[in-house]
Amino acid sequence: MAKNYGFQNEWDFFNYLNGKKVGEINQSFKEMLTSIYDNLTDDMNIKCYVDMAKNKEDLWITINSIRKNISIKMGSENTFHTEYIYNFTDFLERQNVPMKIINDILDYHFLKENNLSVSVNANNIIEKITLNIYKQKYHKKINNINLYFQNNESLLKKLINRFVIGKNDLIIHGTVENFSYITKEEIIKVLLANKIMDSSSVHFSHLYFQAKSRKDEVMRFFFQIKWYKLEEDISIMRQKKEH
Repeated sequence: MAKNYGFQNEWDFFNYLNGKKVGEINQSFKEMLTSIYDNLTDDMNIKCYVDMAKNKEDLWITINSIRKNISIKMGSENTFHTEYIYNFTDFLERQNVPMKIINDILDYHFLKENNLSVSVNANNIIEKITLNIYKQKYHKKINNINLYFQNNESLLKKLINRFVIGKNDLIIHGTVENFSYITKEEIIKVLLANKIMDSSSVHFSHLYFQAKSRKDEVMRFFFQIKWYKLEEDISIMRQKKEH
């Protein structure tokens, strides 16, 4: 069985922090905790819990009876959210998103053309619609989806909270030996700052919308949200904070 490095990484953070006093942890961890706690002193005890339910938060940290929720990521293809596609479209309807945009998202998700998963190409040959074919034929439709969310910042904030933040106060990227971090306030700031960008994919700032699977009969009804530039975005944010 393949080793789950992400799960082990969560326990590494737990093992480093749990049961220590603030004065016993290294400077990188102190700076991280100071970003989410006020008035820390070296004699304060740190308690940690790993969230076995695997919601958005992976680690709970409690200091001075105040709990903070932490998500821990590593690598370059970080998945932040998975959801049943029709739950999401119901949410969009409640936010008064036009049905044209919602239907276009569904077409993109299922790779449909006129409710069909096949198309007639330039040589009058019927072919199955692949993601690349869809992007080439319907780049204007994809662009209109992206423009809609770029121009609706209040809705974009709701999506950032839905997809990334949840109950989290902080996201860590990396390992105990080498990590960086971003607070929930910084997440919103970074993603709103990058909301306007060219892409052939449906995205919400740097959060990319993808079908979970287009082959599995169950998973094809789910989508996932990827934040590919997480490490880079955190690095840029931390550098700005230091200057």
